Amino acid sequence: MNEVEVKTLQIVANAWQMETTTWDRVLKRDNRPKTQLIFASLRAIANAPDKQKGRILEEFNVPPFLLHRTCLESNGFSGCEPVLDGDGNLEHYNHWSRFVIKQTHERLQPKPSFTRHNCSLYKPVHGHSSVPNSDAPIHDSRSIQHGWEWYDIGFFIHWTPPCSTTIICSDLPQHAQTSVQSALTSRLNSTEFSDPYAVFAVLLYELVPLYDNSVWSIRNHICEWEKTRQQEPDYPLLHELAKHAIHVSETLGVATQTVKDFQRQYRDFTVAHSQSNSVWRRNHNPFHFPLRVLDGLLSRSESNKARVQNETSLAFHIAAQRDSRIQVRIGEEAQKETTAMKAIALITMTFLPATFVSSVFSMPFFYFKQSEGGTAGDFTVSDQLWIYCALAAPLSLCTLALWAFWDVTWDKRQWKCLWRGWNMLSRS
Repeated sequence: MNEVEVKTLQIVANAWQMETTTWDRVLKRDNRPKTQLIFASLRAIANAPDKQKGRILEEFNVPPFLLHRTCLESNGFSGCEPVLDGDGNLEHYNHWSRFVIKQTHERLQPKPSFTRHNCSLYKPVHGHSSVPNSDAPIHDSRSIQHGWEWYDIGFFIHWTPPCSTTIICSDLPQHAQTSVQSALTSRLNSTEFSDPYAVFAVLLYELVPLYDNSVWSIRNHICEWEKTRQQEPDYPLLHELAKHAIHVSETLGVATQTVKDFQRQYRDFTVAHSQSNSVWRRNHNPFHFPLRVLDGLLSRSESNKARVQNETSLAFHIAAQRDSRIQVRIGEEAQKETTAMKAIALITMTFLPATFVSSVFSMPFFYFKQSEGGTAGDFTVSDQLWIYCALAAPLSLCTLALWAFWDVTWDKRQWKCLWRGWNMLSRS
């Protein structure tokens, strides 16, 4: 870990300046800056050699449980601890919090694999699996190629009266670090360093745009889906939208609860340790407005979830209507085929009795009689043709009558069954 770079942000010559350094250099400083921000990774600290990790924890009074698996993989939390000396006076004030943000990009696609969560990924500490055994977080950068990524952001504040503040910002994205520097620079003269939450309130304002981008990126995907709605929906993509919308609502819900904890912690600190006689400073809560913004974003995120559900229902209904139309066309074709089959059957029944009589009696009704003397012969009709007509005509009529009677009777039975079923449904 000696070679792992960290960045520090501190006031030099009345201006905030960023410096790239290492943990060893930070720990070897003779004079700690009164106010500094350290951009690092808690997972890197957790995987550091025990000696160096112990120095970091001791130097900044970091609770060891923040390096445990539960905290490193939590979806958000907040806590604080006043440390008192032997006389009961405040010696240090520590605050820790965590925010998880999911950011989606322009192209989304299902991720074919996942990182399994099990204790074998962690090395044992005092017989318990608690510390990660790898620098790679569960929400790693490999997800970017699938169109999304996680921001696992943590803060630890170590404040020493009257105005010494050190904030360890873990896994803050590079663009957010730049925004934090700009925001602190613009508020340098108005920041009250006698308050451990003063600098952190500025940091929280820079987290809100990350949540805002998270919500609106999902909204953009939903609008794109609505604009290019097709007859053959891309159900895997619709599933991805629903999954990401659920995650965004989850993280926003936890973030709002975390900021509510900030309000309570700040109020308790102000009541117990306020060093200002200003009534406005004691009563002003810097976390009220970010909380309202996060509440609004949470409502927008819930709206996104509802819109995805509506699109899912619509996609299924469109598919059902399409299938219904196909079934109707199939039924119409089947009806046409049935009509044709009936016509063929009718023709068959018309000629079948006559064919039967002719084949049974083998009656030669028409024959050619050769005349004597080589003259032309005569075409002769048998005088027994009446027998064929007398048998074939009644049989044909009887066959057609029986078929017509059976067809009408069958239709009546069908209608009676349908009417009986309808009455039973109406009574129930």
